Amino acid sequence: MSKLAVVTDFDGTLMQQDVGDLLMKTAEVEKEPAVVEAYRQFDAGQVGSMEVARTSYSFLADRKSLVDDVIRQINPREGAADFLDFCRKHGIPVTILSDGMEYYIREIIRKFDYQVEQIISNPIYYTEDGGYRLDFQNENEACKWCGCCKADVVRKLKQEGYHVLYIGDGTSDYYGSGFADWIFARARLAGYLEEAGEAYFPFETFHDVLKVIEPDLDKFLSGEASGKRMVPNTFCLFEE
Repeated sequence: MSKLAVVTDFDGTLMQQDVGDLLMKTAEVEKEPAVVEAYRQFDAGQVGSMEVARTSYSFLADRKSLVDDVIRQINPREGAADFLDFCRKHGIPVTILSDGMEYYIREIIRKFDYQVEQIISNPIYYTEDGGYRLDFQNENEACKWCGCCKADVVRKLKQEGYHVLYIGDGTSDYYGSGFADWIFARARLAGYLEEAGEAYFPFETFHDVLKVIEPDLDKFLSGEASGKRMVPNTFCLFEE
C-alpha cells in the first residue's frame, strides 16, 4: 500500500511569523544576559537549541498573558488551510513538528481550527494550577543537541513505511529533512540545502507546495515523484 506522510515545521513555515522569536522580542527576553550568552554559544557551535530554549523559555514562566497577547497576532502562511484540507481529503497524515513551545502551538492550531494527525513539540506549557512546565521532546540518548529531535521523528515515519514530504524554513529543519524523501524549503533551510548541494522545492506559500504535489499526487504516494533528497544524513547520531 502506498503511504505518504507530510511533516511541516510550525514557526515561519505553517505560520507566517516565527512565533518563538516574536515572543522573545516582545518579552525582551533576548536582552537578558544569560540569553545573550546562550545565543553566543549557539552561534559558535558550542551548544544546541535545547540549551538556548532552556535558558530563554525560563523567562516566560510568569508571562502567560503576554504569550496569549502574542498568539492573537499570529497569522498562517498563505494557503495553509487549503493545503491541510487537501491532505485530509486524500488521507495524507500531517505532523506538525516544532522545536518550539507546545502551549502556543496548540493554542494557535485551536484558534484556526486546523485538523492534523499529530503535534510534536517541546512540552513547555502553563498548567491548570498556574504552574509552568519546561521540558523537551528529545528522547534520543545519542544526541541532545536539539530540544525536539526532528530527525528521529522523520526517521521513525520512514521505518513505518511512509514516504515523507518535509516542509520547513530553519536550522532544526535541516536535521529533520535529512531523513525525508522530498523537501520544500525556504529561508535558512533553503540556504543550507543549496550549500550542501541537496535537492529541494522552493516555496513561499502553501499554494506553491500544492502546485507541485497536486498534479503528481499518485507519484508522491508511490514514492516515484522526482526531486528526491539525494545527500545522505551523516550528521545526526542515534544509538544502534
